[in-house]
Amino acid sequence: MHSLQQSENSNDAPVILALVTAMLFWGASWISGKIIADMAPAKLTVFYRLALATVSMLPILFLVKKFKLVNLRFAKPALFWSLPAGLLLASYNQLFFLGLHDGLPGKGGMLVTTINPIMTFALAAIFNQQKFKPLQLVGMLLGLAGGMMMIEVWHFDTEQILASGNLFFVLAALSWAFLTLASQRGTQFADFMTFSALMYLWASVMSYIFAFDLNPLTSMTNYPNVYWHHMLFLSVIVVSIATSVFFLANQRIGPSRSSSFIFVVPVTAMGLSVWYFGETIPLSVGIGGALALSAVYLINTNKQ
Repeated sequence: MHSLQQSENSNDAPVILALVTAMLFWGASWISGKIIADMAPAKLTVFYRLALATVSMLPILFLVKKFKLVNLRFAKPALFWSLPAGLLLASYNQLFFLGLHDGLPGKGGMLVTTINPIMTFALAAIFNQQKFKPLQLVGMLLGLAGGMMMIEVWHFDTEQILASGNLFFVLAALSWAFLTLASQRGTQFADFMTFSALMYLWASVMSYIFAFDLNPLTSMTNYPNVYWHHMLFLSVIVVSIATSVFFLANQRIGPSRSSSFIFVVPVTAMGLSVWYFGETIPLSVGIGGALALSAVYLINTNKQ
């Protein structure tokens, strides 16, 4: 039986620190997303975000190679894996925005980040035949419970929960789970930065097809400067850097452990929303956030 058990020692500490930092940026991206959500059609926003991320990877790769920060490498199989990874990344973004339009109002991000790790665990067990420790399974249950508390699922009636739009969130999470596994295979044949650049390129091409009828290249001047300021943050910092760090962690510590840190994202988003928008957090939501953070600890602890 094949197992992709990853090393769990002090050598993981720098990667985990970088991953936690990346999750903080992912959480901050929710604020930028809220600000520009109504400024442009979602299809255009997805394309601009991925296209700018692709372009920004070029100077990053140049500097990394010049100063020898990462050992850049590439083999032909990486190109094969980058194509489905790029298509899954584009699909994730499109499905996520479709869910925001038709699914649970204001809770879509938390729903996706809650079921992302669950689905990654399930797929790793099926396709990688990966075994999990009892505490990791407990952590998954805690993360699920925490996520349900953060979205305050008891406030929604059955009709809202079963609404067809929420299926987009489930499919988005499933797309990200498959993307996590595909990127792990792809980074066996290329460094994480080169693979990420290829993946962003394919995702940009696919997103352009979705946005073609909106003339994305000629309509860029229709949007205010504040839109582009946040777009630069969402593309260069959140995608080019933070998402690439996620795929580095995925390569180093495995898809299940790296995905567990996604539970940090809604907690970060809640805290930043309190600070930026002056939102209040109910006690039940705060408890849910604490459970989510506990889940990350249990999934990544070395204790049996």
